[in-house]
Amino acid sequence: MVLLASGCNSTKSADSAVVTGTEWELSSINGSAPVADEFNNGLPTINFTTDKKVNGKGGCNGYSGTYTLTDKGALTLGEMISTRMFCPGGGENKYMAALQKANATKVADGKLTLLDGEEELLVFTKK
Repeated sequence: MVLLASGCNSTKSADSAVVTGTEWELSSINGSAPVADEFNNGLPTINFTTDKKVNGKGGCNGYSGTYTLTDKGALTLGEMISTRMFCPGGGENKYMAALQKANATKVADGKLTLLDGEEELLVFTKK
């Protein structure tokens, strides 16, 4: 008798069914924990809707746009629009710059990670 076993990997590409319907809050930016003082109005959030819209707060201003997400985790974000309040601290600018570079996703251990190729840009946990 031959017994075949396959490993279970908890990391997988994120498809829209996995990421929609959840408000995600930033837990890591460019490999480091976010510094709360850099975000005037709380840590950034992101929401993906079933109708291919994305929105959230950048730490001060609200933003929104469109997205496409394949079942293999490839992500394309459309141009983002945002409110234009004055916000002390540079966190929101870092966040938005990283968000615009994102082109892939993965989900592992209840975390949503946005990547630039293999480089981890932003990690979110469920809020």
